[in-house]
Parts: sequence; C-alpha cells; structure tokens
Amino acid sequence: MMSKPEESTTPDPCVSVVIPTCDRRIDWLREAIASVLKQSLPPLEVLVIDNGTREVARSDLPSGIKLFREQPRIGPSRARNLGASLSTGTHLAFLDDDDWWDENFLFEAFNACRRDSVRCVYGRILRSRNGQVYEHHNLTQGEISVDALLWRNPGTGGINLFIEKDLFLAVGGFDEELAISEDRALAIEILRAGEKIAIAPEAVVFARQHDGFRLSKTIRSKRAFILKYRDLMPRWVFWRRLLKYRWWELLRSGSRPK
Repeated sequence: MMSKPEESTTPDPCVSVVIPTCDRRIDWLREAIASVLKQSLPPLEVLVIDNGTREVARSDLPSGIKLFREQPRIGPSRARNLGASLSTGTHLAFLDDDDWWDENFLFEAFNACRRDSVRCVYGRILRSRNGQVYEHHNLTQGEISVDALLWRNPGTGGINLFIEKDLFLAVGGFDEELAISEDRALAIEILRAGEKIAIAPEAVVFARQHDGFRLSKTIRSKRAFILKYRDLMPRWVFWRRLLKYRWWELLRSGSRPK
C-alpha cells in the first residue's frame, strides 16, 4: 500500500467512475466499489452498469452508488460507453467488477496528467490470484505508439485508464464492434487524434485472476481487430495475420482449406 499523497494546490478533477457488472459475485463487486470509495482523491460519482442476467439489487450496494439496469450481456464496451454518457464529471475512470484499485490510483493518475500536461493516462496493472500478487507487465512510454499497439497490447486496459471525458467522447469511446482489444483500439484512436498518453506506474490496479467468466480471445475477435486497422499495417503483415487466423479457425472447426 502506498503512503498518503501530499496535498496539492491544483484543483481536483471531477472524476466519474464507471463499473460494468455482469453476473459477478456480489462480494467481488462490493470490493471493487469499496476500493473506489476509499480513494485519496474521492470521485464525484460511481456508476454501476448492470447488464447481467441476474439483476443486482440496489440494497446490495453502498448508499450513493448510481445503479443502472441495462439489457443482459450488452458487452463491456457498450456498458462503459453508456456509463460515460450518463456521467457528469470532467474525467472518467473505469473499473471491472472483479478488480480493485490501490487507494491512491485516482490521485496518482491525475497527478501524471498534470505533470505531463496530457489528457489521458494509463496506470500499472498487477495480477492477483489466491492472495498472491505478481507483475502483469510494466508498461513503458516506448510501448505507447500506434505501431507497437498494432502488434500487441502492452498494458493499455480499461481498468487502468484515466481520461478526460471530452477526449473519450471525441474519439468515440470503446469500439462496441470489438469483443476484445477494444481497450487497445481506444489507445490507438487517442494517439491518432494527436494526443499524448502518459504512464503512471504509481497508479496501481489489481486484476483478479480466477476461473469465472471472462471474455475469451477467440480467433474471430482477433481478426476483427486487424480488419479494423488493416490500412495502418504493411500489406504483408495484414495478410499473414489474416491467413493465420483463418487457418486456425478451420483447424478448430475440423475443416481443412482446399
């Protein structure tokens, strides 16, 4: 746990925190919310977007939490975008319903925005399984480029994102057509808009590793990402990756290309 940050003379941002939830254990959702409410930089509001098949009861959540019920299984991108559209803050941060933040996450993220004069920051993700915490990937500034993000996601997630609301809306939010890699696509769109992105390793988020429901990285979903950005890739890279995914699809279906 980090020490309490020193007081700042810079006005605090009005941060809206969006937490999508979908049939998650209620104790995990409560832990996620509790980590937000304990922030040294208190958020303006916490919006829970419930899109599970089992409805979350308002009585299960702390008082003051804004709970919105949406259609089941609309997906994390749409749920986050809905939360952003309903928010009233100047800045946005997103947390999944099975993860939690260090108590200084928002402060450190905002401090990085102010320090580097940027409108978007990514914090540091640590993995947690059965009480053991270990490094996910130590995101570096050199990995925040369009070329690097086209190859892989070095750690630009939704759960470690801190962004001005106006910028988030200007680039279209999370791509609702992408089942996975929507977080990586958002970072690419921010860079393509000419904005800089800062890294805040002191802004820590803990990603819970478990055997419950998580989005699977299907070949079809991976193919959707490269189709979206085909014009940014060298032609040979695009076709090699597309044909690789097509071959894997055929192998999994038991077919063989003729």
